[in-house]
Amino acid sequence: MQKHLECLTNEIKDILVKTMNTLKSMLCLSTLILMTAAMAAEDSVEGVLIFEYGDTFDATQAPHQNFYLQTEKAIIKLDASAAFKSRLPIDAWSGKRVSVKFKNQLATNLGRSIQAIELIEGEAMRGGGISGPQKWVSFLCKFNDVATEPENEAYFDNMYANTPAGLDHYWREVSYNNANVAGSVAFDWVDLPGTHTSYVPTPGSGTDADLNLLFDDCTDTAISTYGGLDINDDFVGINMMFNESLDCCAWGGGRYTSLDGGPSKLWRVTWNPPWAFRSIGVIAHEMGHGFGLPHANNSDGDSNPYDSPWDVMSSATGYAVNDGVYGRLGKHINMEFKQRLEWVTDGDGFIADENTDNEEVFINYSSRPTTMVNGVRFARIPASNNTYYMVEVRKAEGNYESNIVDTAVIIHNVANCRSEPPWVVDGDTPAADYADTEGVLWRTGEVFVDPIDDFSVTILNEFENGFTVNLSASQDLINRSTFENTGCL
Repeated sequence: MQKHLECLTNEIKDILVKTMNTLKSMLCLSTLILMTAAMAAEDSVEGVLIFEYGDTFDATQAPHQNFYLQTEKAIIKLDASAAFKSRLPIDAWSGKRVSVKFKNQLATNLGRSIQAIELIEGEAMRGGGISGPQKWVSFLCKFNDVATEPENEAYFDNMYANTPAGLDHYWREVSYNNANVAGSVAFDWVDLPGTHTSYVPTPGSGTDADLNLLFDDCTDTAISTYGGLDINDDFVGINMMFNESLDCCAWGGGRYTSLDGGPSKLWRVTWNPPWAFRSIGVIAHEMGHGFGLPHANNSDGDSNPYDSPWDVMSSATGYAVNDGVYGRLGKHINMEFKQRLEWVTDGDGFIADENTDNEEVFINYSSRPTTMVNGVRFARIPASNNTYYMVEVRKAEGNYESNIVDTAVIIHNVANCRSEPPWVVDGDTPAADYADTEGVLWRTGEVFVDPIDDFSVTILNEFENGFTVNLSASQDLINRSTFENTGCL
């Protein structure tokens, strides 16, 4: 009898929670409809552009990307065609203030259709650099009908260690000690107010996890439970760890909001099911999205962005070092992304132009903490089709790179209007489905010739600390006047 009453009580509680969540969703929907009608009469709406990336790391499933306009009154899901996004470097605008003009039509489940979008004056000059301490907090949140605690608090606390495999150690190495996550902490499991399916209607599939509600309830519950936590004390990011699957994916991105009475600001945010935090390389990937990075890719042109084992922002766990506790570790990110985060500058590289002729350049291995005298970390070669090349050197060595495909020169073609701006250059035709073949490994004696302007990169020699390459511009550039135009069309 007692057990029957307990079950009945739990059922009633579950119904009440679902009812409250339904009412909350109806209220949000009605508010959004009112907001939509009000905004239809406005020329433009200003707010902060926010991205979410949903990652399956499965070649058979496409990734997911949502973007929103966060205003003072609402979070507005945005809808833009691939053609529209290809004309602007919109992936680089995450966390920046923008002005959006909407088409004069009601929102759909895909969001409100964009007619035009532009950066607010001054935002273009605000860098996307990540430097110094970047304190994250891990909140461990249990669905109230799932008792399992997949790992204990110490597991998540030690995940931030400044020892090999720890995230502090990892980000220090990858950023050349420009950034760290010192001071990051984890707090023990707390019970969410709702059941698993009240947040995730189809666990393990689809894209219908209510990320907004998960964020609100997970942060509210953890902050109220641990009263000694000052979330506004220099924390920049929140890793949410859940004890059961979400939808298709682990997610990374941001939220512009106020927490615990603090000022509204951009929070770097991840949503992680158990399979994600069992390979710390996945956590590094989602944190990379939190830092504003999109995906990298190979150059086969398909819709799968997990085809490059040269970057934690692509195949996060491919050719990765395996740790006995934290699974597959992250690898380095490519030099384009390191420059985007201001971990390298033009002063760290060789910047070619149309007058570059028979120039011998020594490029250091990217995993090395310092460069040799007269050496550089990369070479950049602009092209007349509004793209450019980043030439770097990778070596199979160290804490995070010892399992990469091989030691070689790696070249990325970068187009800032692609959803995955850097693509690994493959010398084979057609390009391989996965960038672990000889075609992407540029070795001594081989020559890459840019098909756009005939700019050549000749691999001369391999040394203990890097490679020497010869860079030469063609003497017959077709479109020399636009050679330095590397913006978007």
